Amino acid sequence: MIINNFNNGLQNQAPQTANGNLANNSGQGKDSPVLDIVAKRFNWGAFLLTWIWGLGNRAYITLLVFVGTVLSFIPFIGWLVPLGLGIWFGIKGNTWAWQNKKWQSVEHFHAVQRKWALAGVIVLILTFVFAILLIVLIALPIFMNSSSSAG
Repeated sequence: MIINNFNNGLQNQAPQTANGNLANNSGQGKDSPVLDIVAKRFNWGAFLLTWIWGLGNRAYITLLVFVGTVLSFIPFIGWLVPLGLGIWFGIKGNTWAWQNKKWQSVEHFHAVQRKWALAGVIVLILTFVFAILLIVLIALPIFMNSSSSAG
């Protein structure tokens, strides 16, 4: 297995223990290499929950989403900034989380990140349901008033 060092582009042999298993090098900071099995996956929790996920995984760079939110008011193209940041967070999320926190194992890491992804999907669904409810609650009285005044 190969470890990617994303900071200088070098590929190194994965650190191994005496019995030949991969060594757990998580939580060793931003310059530590990251296992391909970790780094090559898209992180849906980081994409969907951005700064909340970032606080939970000590990836404080995700707070940039607040700058992106301000820039989102630019007409026509403003929505691209938060979307672009979310995609960047999703691509780099596993690397940041692996480097910033100590994990019991790769399996533990993936299990926790799956929970973040599930939470993100739940929040997304609840947001859509709330938005639809809000639209219905606002539109229904308007529709009722216009139909009663027409007759």
